[in-house]
Amino acid sequence: MPIPLYGFLQGDTVGLLILADDGDTLAALARKLQAAASLRVAARDAVRVVYKDKTMDPTMTVAQAGLEALDRFDVQSG
Repeated sequence: MPIPLYGFLQGDTVGLLILADDGDTLAALARKLQAAASLRVAARDAVRVVYKDKTMDPTMTVAQAGLEALDRFDVQSG
């Protein structure tokens, strides 16, 4: 079942609701957010996912990172 998460992309002016699956990697989550914000912010290859003020390993899954419904994550330039 999809997990709704609030994503904030560096350079964007609004947060976006992103649907993630437990098995999605954080790198895939960052790509989803960049795709959703692509009308306002150009996608970048080198980005990092920040959750609870910690830079996360992009190979971790959403479940491994401990993200739960309506949690906030940030995608910043790497």
